[in-house]
Amino acid sequence: MTEPGEDVHKDLAFLKALVSEGPKAQGAAGIVFLTAGLAYGIDCLAYWAQGAFGWPQSALINWTLILFPIVVSVPVIVYVSWKSRRNGEQGVATRALNAAYGSAGLANLAIAIVFGYVASTQKNMQIWLLYPVVICAFLGAVWYVAYMIRRKLWLVGVSAGWFVTTVALGLLIRQTQTYLLILGIALILLMGGSGWMMMALDRRQKREAA
Repeated sequence: MTEPGEDVHKDLAFLKALVSEGPKAQGAAGIVFLTAGLAYGIDCLAYWAQGAFGWPQSALINWTLILFPIVVSVPVIVYVSWKSRRNGEQGVATRALNAAYGSAGLANLAIAIVFGYVASTQKNMQIWLLYPVVICAFLGAVWYVAYMIRRKLWLVGVSAGWFVTTVALGLLIRQTQTYLLILGIALILLMGGSGWMMMALDRRQKREAA
C-alpha cells in the first residue's frame, strides 16, 4: 500500500515530466505533421484540380494520387521513429506521446476500414466522405487537449481550425469539389502549419539552450 501523498507526488512528477519533456519531442513530431500535411493536402488539391479544370484522368494518374501521400509520409515517419530511438529520447513523456500517437493511428485505421467497407458495399461515395469529417473532429479534440496541457494560444487556434473545418466539410459533403478544396487547404495550413510551428519552437529552444 502507498500513502496518498506518495501517489499525488508521483502524479505531479509525471505531469512535470510531460510538460518539460514535451518540447524535446515536438521537433520530431513537427517533421511528421509538416510532411503529412503537405503530402495529403497537395493530394486533395490535385483531386480538386482534376474536377475543377478538367485535368486528364487515367489508371496511372489515379494510382499516383493514391500512393503519393503514403510514399512521401511513411518513410519520414519511419526515419523520425528510428532517429528518436537512436538518440535515446525514451523518457516517460516521450513514451506517453508515442502511445498517444500509436493509439490515434490505430483508431484512424479502424475508422477508415469501417467507412471504406460501408461505402463500398453501399456504393455510396458520400459515406466515405464522412471519414475525413470524423478525423477532423478528432484532431480538433486532440489539439484542444494539447492546449489544456500547454496553455499556448496557437494550440487552441489549431483546435478551433479543425472544428471549423469539420462543420464546413459536413455542410459541403454534397459539393465534392468545394469539399476537396477546403480539406486540402486545411491539411496544409492546420496540419502542415502546426508541424512547421513545432519545428520552429524546437529550433528556438535549442538556440536558447546553446
